[in-house]
Amino acid sequence: MSTEVTFLALWEPAWYNLDQSLKVGRQDRFAFYHGSVLPGYDLVFANDLGTNWDYRSATVELIEHPEFGLLDEVDATEFGQYTFRLQDGRWIIIEAEEGPGKVNAASPDFPVDVSDPGRADNLDWTLVAVLSGVRNANQGRSR
Repeated sequence: MSTEVTFLALWEPAWYNLDQSLKVGRQDRFAFYHGSVLPGYDLVFANDLGTNWDYRSATVELIEHPEFGLLDEVDATEFGQYTFRLQDGRWIIIEAEEGPGKVNAASPDFPVDVSDPGRADNLDWTLVAVLSGVRNANQGRSR
């Protein structure tokens, strides 16, 4: 009986399109901070212009926001904004350039009243990802 080893990874946005996109089921090569581990996590996703990264191949099994629950994806590829897609179909678009972390738009049934800037603009967008099949992939150190 084989049990797949999983790793708990922290994804904390630096904004400005410096962060890596995540999608449940995606197997890819990801960059992590080399030797930087926070209590409770096995890995921390890299999100700056540094070069001392530890590249690992892994499959994203789960993405979770502590308040909003399970996500299917965080898309950080569109210039100036990130889109968080929850597994139940709801979504929210977050500003990544001017006023990073502020809510630009959300699905009508998103669990935060986006018309209340005191609440919507002060949310923590840190995510936790569960990764499987993690293995060293340090050759070819490009982002």
